[in-house]
Amino acid sequence: MMNWDNLLNANTYRTRSPLGPVDKRNAFENDYMRLIFSAPVRRLQDKAQVFPLDNSDFVRTRLTHSLEVSSIGRSIGISVERILSEKRPDLFKITEHSGKISSILAAAGLIHDLGNPPYGHYGESAIQNFFKDWFKNNEKGKAFKAITENADKVADFENFEGNAQTFRLLKKLQFLKDEKSFNLTYATLASVIKYPRSSTEGNKDIEKEQLGISFKKFGYFQAEKTAFLELIDKTGIGNCRHPLAFLLEAADDIAYSAADLEDGCKKKVLDFNTIEEVLRTRLSESPRQKDKELYKKFIEFYESAPALYEDKLGLAVQLFRIEAQGDMISSVVNKFVEKQDEILSGKFDEDIILASDSKNVRKAFKDLAKIIFKNREIVMRELAGQQVICGLLNLFVEAVTSDELFNAEMTVEDRKKSGSKAGKLYSLISDNYRYIMETYPLEKTGNEISLFDRLLLVTDFICGMTDTYALEFYRQLTGIKL
Repeated sequence: MMNWDNLLNANTYRTRSPLGPVDKRNAFENDYMRLIFSAPVRRLQDKAQVFPLDNSDFVRTRLTHSLEVSSIGRSIGISVERILSEKRPDLFKITEHSGKISSILAAAGLIHDLGNPPYGHYGESAIQNFFKDWFKNNEKGKAFKAITENADKVADFENFEGNAQTFRLLKKLQFLKDEKSFNLTYATLASVIKYPRSSTEGNKDIEKEQLGISFKKFGYFQAEKTAFLELIDKTGIGNCRHPLAFLLEAADDIAYSAADLEDGCKKKVLDFNTIEEVLRTRLSESPRQKDKELYKKFIEFYESAPALYEDKLGLAVQLFRIEAQGDMISSVVNKFVEKQDEILSGKFDEDIILASDSKNVRKAFKDLAKIIFKNREIVMRELAGQQVICGLLNLFVEAVTSDELFNAEMTVEDRKKSGSKAGKLYSLISDNYRYIMETYPLEKTGNEISLFDRLLLVTDFICGMTDTYALEFYRQLTGIKL
């Protein structure tokens, strides 16, 4: 049985300096402040949420989406704390933990997508497919054999996952003092990990194999396995999700499902008839009275818009989003409180929205999202993004697997001075990521750094790029634009 004292562990991998005498923030509010000013968070402003490389100021980016998730997460956390303290004071002591859940979810919401590569989930697919082909068609001597004999390491690339990259970035990649990166609290880090599995344990067909939602993907690379094991020990989650990961996932779903609808209307991908048909099918025919009311409200919002207001659909959708999000938030809070014992014992492993009363609202938004993602503009830009990512992977994987650049004789200084093509490409990789790899590799023999570390260097570099930077960088490297 998990307990909130361990789950809300405010300790860190490296002991932090104490806060000043007038600083009354809790440790998780400190986490948020460490992150909000960081470069990885700023880069989210040019990473796609739905529409890659879009020039519109209206549609969401990963940054605006993350701020919305953070806000919803904080709201859910405040409600959960107060209700738990009233209904189950034996499990949740408000005097000791007031403000902690909301602060953790605010920080986790801000950073939950931090490791995503350019072009979103399509970027993940591009990386996965590249490495499936690469491992199949390449052999690079002893170093290659060493990695291919380890199924977990190969699966880390072939099933590449932005969630695992997020943990890697938060734990290691942002160099400030050492390899502890932002040195976030155990509780915040554990809450971000939606899939506490390795790349071979996760990535399952959960419906076919009758597994819980936490087996759908994976949450850490082998490079961070030791850190992950320490994390689950300190928070006491064992092989289960941290309870707040359910709430983070819900906040994410609530934010993007309703927001995608707004963005889809603004981009003229959705019209009134399409939305009305989906809502009618999912909500008006639902046995739940609240679903029927939401459907009727959407119609009322549209029909009652001022006669002179041109964007009647946009107005109706915004008002409907507010109502729908409120319903989903309430349903999630109620379900979490209801299932607290099962969650703390690890018996609950479901999508909490789909287990709640508002499941049909979520399904309606999913149906509309499927229509949006078939849009020609999105498809064209995703295909272009695939070309960019695969092109960059080809260049930089060839560079870091070069025998002349990485062998037992080559030192860090030798690599910096190398005038070969591989050396020039290597010099273009972020010095932050190069320094982390060279100073804190997972595996190193003398001067020789493992192939696993070198391949991670490439994915670290590419995942750190924004959509626009990746496109411009690729154009320059290939001579399309100088």
